[in-house]
Formats: sequence, structure tokens, C-alpha cells
Amino acid sequence: MRRAFPTVPAVAMLLAATLAAGIPTAASAKDLGVRGATWPIAEPDLLAEIEARLLEMERSGALARFEAEARERARSRLEEPEPVAGIAPAREERSRTFDPAIVVERDIRTPDGILIAAAGTRVDPLERVGLTRDLLFVDGRRAAEIAWALAHDRSAKIVLLAGRPLDLMRKHRRAFYFDTGGRLAARFGIAATPSLVAQDGTRLRITEIPVEDRDDPERED
Repeated sequence: MRRAFPTVPAVAMLLAATLAAGIPTAASAKDLGVRGATWPIAEPDLLAEIEARLLEMERSGALARFEAEARERARSRLEEPEPVAGIAPAREERSRTFDPAIVVERDIRTPDGILIAAAGTRVDPLERVGLTRDLLFVDGRRAAEIAWALAHDRSAKIVLLAGRPLDLMRKHRRAFYFDTGGRLAARFGIAATPSLVAQDGTRLRITEIPVEDRDDPERED
């Protein structure tokens, strides 16, 4: 059995009857005062507490020390970023090809709706734009790898996986890049340095090339 809900006129009549009977509504409610024990709000104002704490740190010199330490940490990370994990010196020359093509997962369109690439399309960036410079992945802590990269006979970008890029730029007066977070190394599957990445047709060829440290005690003269 379905319940019947009061219509709008019925609700209006009920409200009128309530007012006529003297039943208090929200508009005519009275202040009945406070009953029972009460306590003031115990929580301090958060912003006021933060401001007081900062003023205290400023007076004691702690704020200046904190700022100096933060600047030093930032400078240290810039001068010597975190090395890419899992990288070792190349022990033998090895070469492999890498396919940079991707398969589009969903339609790519311009803002006005023109289709650029449909889902499932294979896109090879090297068919449109070639690799203009080789990529040389090196461990900047090894002088032999830096010397190898600087002696490369073609235009190249030197990408550090460890070391101090700013020191090397100041010393050799050329650009050194750093693979922050190891994203490029992961993309190309690089696990040994030095590694040369160069274009080979519509593929990339990745070659590990071992170099010998000059101060290696096991080096044969």
C-alpha cells in the first residue's frame, strides 16, 4: 500500500493551525538560557600559534639557521645530484638496437577536434624528426669516462648518471646534463657507462664502451 504525502495546500493549512495554536516556531523561539556547566574553547588559534613560534625562532636565531641549512641542502643537491641507482662501469663492448616507437592508446585531437592520431596508431618519432646529436651517458665521477665523452668525434650531449655537473661545466666550459631520477636511463635500459646512443635508421643503437681508468693499478702498460 502506497503512503499519501500531504499536498502543498495541506502543508500551508497545518502551518497556519500551528501558529494559531501558539506552538513556537523558529521565528518565535525564546532564549532559554544556559543549562549545565560550560568551559571556554581550549584550542589555541593555529595561525596565532604559528606566528608566535616564528617570532620566537627569529629572536633566538633559529629561523636564520634553518634558512641557511635549507639553502645549503639545495646547493648541495644542485652541485651533486643523487646518482642514478644500478649503474656500473661497462666491462665489455655490447651493442643493441632500441625502438622508440609508441602505440597511441586513445585518439589524439587538436583543440578544435581534428584527429591527429587514432587509437592503436604506431608512431615513430625518428620518422619525423631525427636525433640531431648523439647521447653519451657517463659516470661523472670517473675521469676516464669524461675524457672519452669529450673526445667524441660527433656532436653529442653528455648526460651524467652521477657526478658534479656544475664543476664539470666550469672546468671544461661546455654543457653537461644530469639524468635526474634516472628517467632516461630507465627509458633506454642503460645499466652500464659509458654508453653511446646514436640513430641507426629508424632505430636507436645503444653501445656500451668500456674505458680504463688511468690510475687503475691493474692497467697494463
